[in-house]
Order: sequence, then structure tokens, then C-alpha cells
Amino acid sequence: MIEQRDMPVPVSRLHALEPPAEQPIDVRRYVNALRRSRWLIAAIVVGLTAIVLVLSLSLPKTYTAQATILFDETPSLTSSTDAQRQLATIQKLLMTRDVLALGARKLPGETSATLSGKVHASVDPNANIVLISASSPEPRHAARTANAVASAFLARERAVELARVKAARTRLTNAIAQLRGTPGGKAEIALIRQRLSELSVSAASAGSELQLADAARPPNAASSPKPVRNAAFAFVAALFIAIIAALGRERIAPRVGEIRDLERLSGVPIVAEIPSAAGRRGAGATAERDAYDALAAIVTAQLPQQRQNVLLVSSALSDKGKVRVTAGLSRALAQAGETALVVDADLRRPALEQLFGMERAPGLAEILAAARQGDIETAAGMIVEPPVSASSRRRTGSLAVLGAGDAASPSLVSPDAPEVLFGELRHSAFTFVVIHGPPLLEPEGCRSWAQHVDAMLVVSRLERMSPADVVELREQLEQVDTTVLGHVVVEGGTSS
Repeated sequence: MIEQRDMPVPVSRLHALEPPAEQPIDVRRYVNALRRSRWLIAAIVVGLTAIVLVLSLSLPKTYTAQATILFDETPSLTSSTDAQRQLATIQKLLMTRDVLALGARKLPGETSATLSGKVHASVDPNANIVLISASSPEPRHAARTANAVASAFLARERAVELARVKAARTRLTNAIAQLRGTPGGKAEIALIRQRLSELSVSAASAGSELQLADAARPPNAASSPKPVRNAAFAFVAALFIAIIAALGRERIAPRVGEIRDLERLSGVPIVAEIPSAAGRRGAGATAERDAYDALAAIVTAQLPQQRQNVLLVSSALSDKGKVRVTAGLSRALAQAGETALVVDADLRRPALEQLFGMERAPGLAEILAAARQGDIETAAGMIVEPPVSASSRRRTGSLAVLGAGDAASPSLVSPDAPEVLFGELRHSAFTFVVIHGPPLLEPEGCRSWAQHVDAMLVVSRLERMSPADVVELREQLEQVDTTVLGHVVVEGGTSS
């Protein structure tokens, strides 16, 4: 005979949904968005930085040697120009095909075409200096190339200057020949001969305004690639890209930013916060255990004092935090002196047996199957003798686990089967029954289980829930015919 009982007055009611007040810029929201996307940010930053670093290390090394040409801006006898324009002219002339061809003659296997991609000329803005840079996979070849081009340019400039002097001397010599025998020619010839003497001095110092101030030497370190520098630039760029991606993700798929937003949107209070499951040692394990002890005390205090209490633990979405809270709360109740039974009713994703280190065995699925066939005696026998009992006992409390069973399937949850199950549970010696239920927002939700329990907890993880999910959760909770104690917020961890 199934025991009939009056449903208690709900402990908490859903609050009215109020629209949020308009705020200019919620900096905390963006900070929370970055915190929730920390793994995405880390993956982008580490991935891009590692790719750039690996590529930099795999690229062939290039060495750069540099030769320095000094320009003496003292005007020559044949030409005088502005120093800056002259430097710019020298820079252009250094890269002409003729100069590169002259330099290539001193370098086996090189041509003017190949040198054009290896040699670069630049002007020092603070001095009358022209720098000739040459790159090569070999340090010595880079130095030889820079020196060869510099020498070729200096030789060419001297040849050009000598050609100018020779042409000027020829013109003056022809002028002397034409002035002989002419009236007043002797005086002009004397001046021309003085000019020819000056040209002789110029010929001796032709090209002296350009000097090789510093010959190129083989470099000790490669000029490229620079793995550390490239990785640093990649890190900054990847961090910027990751932040933009995280904020864009928040814009496209927003998440509930804070606990107060979850409470406001759902109309359900926050009962407890469970710290992250990562690193369950030392202070972390103690904090988690204390959180479950506090949750057990809150649940016991809010439920009415009666022989047996049945509590349903669910969540909006599929989440491993749900089974984690179910197991932690059950242990805490047993340690507090309750004779507790934890039942895995999430038949789509059974997880309690694995969490408690049990092997798959007949359980809830077989009980529901027997109840559907009307074999109440078999169902009752399986409840009286749970498949696994907790071996550790503290005070007078104990913990038993009823797994999902070998043939777990959501289709077994018919309207009559849970009634038979809960009717038999009411006759058992358990003082607390904790049901690990399916998610609320799935087609096979936990409403069929909720109508048979005394109260319900909703496990929530903020980084996995969007405002739309919370609003939909609120609609489902409004249709649940039981007391909703509130949210148990789980921090971090891994979700399924």
C-alpha cells in the first residue's frame, strides 16, 4: 500500500522577475567574461606564441654584416653639392646594377641579380655615413659581400672622378692650343696652365671624399630569426586577439555574470557555493568538505522534522557538478548522523556508481522495470537490500548507494513506476533519500521525480548558463510541484 501524505508548504517561493536597471558600463561584467574565458584566452595565447616560436626556431639563420663608408663633404674642384643630397645620391648609386655587377665579380657564384636581394644601403641621419648591409646564411660570406660591394663602389667613384679630371684636362689643353698666337693669349694660357696644375692635384686625390671607414666583419650572432623577440611580439598580439575573442564570445553567447544575476533571473535564492573541485588536497579539500557540511546543515534545517526526507538534486543543463554535489551532500548527511540513501535517477547519464568506485550492478532501472510489470514484491526486495552499502560509519549515520542499474534508460520512467518506488522507500529505514535527477531543461526532465520528493536543489555553474537558460529554468521551476530550496553554485570544475 502506497503511503499518502500532505505536501508541506514550500519553504521558498519564486520572486518576481524585475528588469535590470540601466547602467552605463559594467566593468565587472567584462572582467567576469574574461575570467570565464580564461582557458580560451590561455589556449589562444599559448598556441599562437608556441607556433611563432617553433616557426622562428625552424627557419634558417641569416647573418648580416655591415660596412661603413664615410663621406667628406668638403667640395671637390669639379663639383659641389649639398651634403644630404650627395648622401642620398650615394645611397642610390650603391644599389645600381653596375656597382652590384662589379661587386659580384669578387664573389664566386654571385650576380648583380642575386646581390640585389642580399645588399641594402642606408644613410645615417645623424652623420655623413653610408651603411652597406649584406645578408647571408654564412657569417663570413656576409662580411665578404658587404666589403666587395663597398670596394666596388669606391673604385667606381674614383674611376668616375678620374674620368672627369681627364675630360677637364683635355678641354683645357685644347683651349691652350687655340689661344696660341692670339692677342692676349699668353695671359690666358698662364691661367689655364695654373688650372691644369690644380687638376693634377685633384687627380692624385680623386675619390678621397669617400672612404671605407669600417670594413665589415663576420657577425657573431644571427640577425634573423629572433625567436625570443618574435615570441614576445606574438604573445602581445595573441593576448589582444584572445581578449577580443573572449569579449566577442560574451557578446554573441552571453553568460550569467554574477550570483546576484542568477538569483534575480531565476527567482530562486542561493543556498550554498561549492569551491572548485580542482586540486582536492590540503586547504582545497578542507574547504570543499566544509561547504558540503554547511549545505547538509542548511538542508536539514529547512526541511520539516519528520521520519524521512526525500531530496531531489537537479540542474538546468547536463553537468558533472550535479553528481558531485549529490555525492558530497549525501556523505555529509551520513557523517551528520543520517541513515542516507543516494539514488542515481539520471538514467541517461548514470555517474554515481563510477564516482563511488562501484561496478555496474542491478539497480534503479531493474526496480522501475519490475514496478512497470506490476512485480512490486521484487522491486521492494531490491530496495530493502541495496546493491552497495557504505563501509564507513560515523556516529549512527550510514550511506547506501542505489545505482542506475545495468539497463538504465529514461523510457523506464513511467507515471506508475516512480510511485511504486517512492511508496516502498517510505517504508524503508532510511531517514534521508537523495535523488540524483536528470536536468530540468532536457525532454526527459525531472518533473516526474519532483512530484514525489519533499524538496529540490538546483546545481548551477555560472560559466555554462546564459540568461536565456536561466529564464527557461525559471519557467520549469514554476511548474515543479515541490519546494525549491535554491541554487547550489559550483565553481570551476569540468562539465559534460
